[in-house]
Amino acid sequence: MNAAAPALRATELTVKRGARILCEALSFETQSCDCWVIIGPNGAGKSTLLLTLAGLLPPARGNIEWCGVPLSSLNASERARHRAFLASQQNDAFSVTVFDAVLAGRHPHLAAWQWEGAADLAAAEEALKKLKLEALAMRDVRTLSAGERQRVALAAMLAQTPSLYLLDEPASHLDPAQQIEALDAVLTHARKNRAAVVMVLHELHLATRYADHLILLGREKAQTGSAAEMLTTEYLSALFGAPMVTLEGDKFKSFVPTSGIKDQESGGTS
Repeated sequence: MNAAAPALRATELTVKRGARILCEALSFETQSCDCWVIIGPNGAGKSTLLLTLAGLLPPARGNIEWCGVPLSSLNASERARHRAFLASQQNDAFSVTVFDAVLAGRHPHLAAWQWEGAADLAAAEEALKKLKLEALAMRDVRTLSAGERQRVALAAMLAQTPSLYLLDEPASHLDPAQQIEALDAVLTHARKNRAAVVMVLHELHLATRYADHLILLGREKAQTGSAAEMLTTEYLSALFGAPMVTLEGDKFKSFVPTSGIKDQESGGTS
């Protein structure tokens, strides 16, 4: 792969769910250290778009490249080495310790039947430390709270050290302080390793804190642009179909609705 090429490039991408078009002719590219945030109303197709960018669902039309290489030409091992994907829900079918769950993030970098080495163990230990999970290292993941399990999943991604992070609601199940701690850890690690991040967020205060660029997804279309340009009451009111106002404080900015969601006949987004 070409490290100088964009970590992710989508060209004329059309994404569908069944017969419904979620977005059409979407084109954008993420450079190293970029953070793109996808926001939009429930049911707009944010998770479906992320699954498509991750190579887990096929696009209806268009092309996706990772580091200059067509996604369609990469096998499963190559995809796993390049990108980390966080699903919106964590499901554990088997008993495994927290440490081993995080260490599993190193598996894409190992040959068949190869045991983890000192560098892999060190990467897992460092990831546990960054997500403040050291005290839980020997716990069975099935005994964890939803928030603890979410942090384990994020730690496994840090251990993986991909060049592209695709995160579906990474702040889910975390309390307000943990949301900041966890996303700070992910973004710091990504930028240290010159990786790009694309994540779905519902929390607008987190979007204002972390996003460099936005994908606004709603009403079967996607708009892209800088966060500075698009995180405004005008854009967000149109996106969510409700008038929004800005809340600002010391190093804080967010948006809240001032009334209920309009129906589609009045021009809003359901």
